This record gives sequence, C-alpha cells and structure tokens, in this order.
Amino acid sequence: MAEATPQMVPGGSSASTASAAGTMPSQTPPSSVTMSGSVASEASPPIAAGGSDAAPSLPTAGAAAIGASTWQNNKRFNALWSINQNRNSWVGVDGIGWKKLMNNSDSAIVALTVLAAHAREKGSAVNYREESDGMIYEMYVW
Repeated sequence: MAEATPQMVPGGSSASTASAAGTMPSQTPPSSVTMSGSVASEASPPIAAGGSDAAPSLPTAGAAAIGASTWQNNKRFNALWSINQNRNSWVGVDGIGWKKLMNNSDSAIVALTVLAAHAREKGSAVNYREESDGMIYEMYVW
C-alpha cells in the first residue's frame, strides 16, 4: 500500500519539490491561514540599512505589554500544525492567526494538542489564555 503524500508542506512549496531537492520542509508554521484553509504568505520584513551591522530596535507602536496575560473568548481553531520535534505544536485561530501551544512539559503540550484537535474537528468555541510570549497556556473547549 502506497503512503499518501501531502499536497502542500508548511513552508509553502509543494511536497514534490521539497523531497526532490533533498531538503526538509520549513520548521515554522505557515505565516497565515485564510478562512478556506489555504496558506497565505507574508513578505519578509525589510533589512535595515547597513546590513547585519545595524543595531536592533524595539517596535514602538502596537507593542505588547510585558508580563500581561489575556483571555481570548469564543474563538474557533481553523488549522493545526505540528512537526516531528519535541514540543512544537501550533493552532490557527480564526481571525487572529497562528499561536504556539505552551511547551514547558510533554504532558501539557499533548493535552493542549488533543483539546485543540477536538475543537478543530467539532468546530467548537474555545476560550484560551495567552501570555506575553504569544503562546497559549490554558484553554477551555465548549
């Protein structure tokens, strides 16, 4: 029995070109998912003048507060993504984008991934707590 191969790998290239070139797919999730579930890519941020010698700077507008946790209520998951690495699972939140699941323990990420898969399969409403690092630490699936 032949194994099924995916039509699109997370990096945005087709699976046949990734395997033909002998390279692994990207280890980060797609940049965004549209309502239909197709992948939409974003342009790379511009490189600062002076190349790699330029000093980094903090963003001033729209920066997240340090140490803040927020609850997002009545959200839906429209995509799931993971790779064969330890503690690397992501969910696509409808209207928000990709969020990484908490990765501080094996049991926590397995539990959150199972809850996220259930919410995605059933189309259930989800309330989740997001910390300032952008990861989901707690969720309730209704």
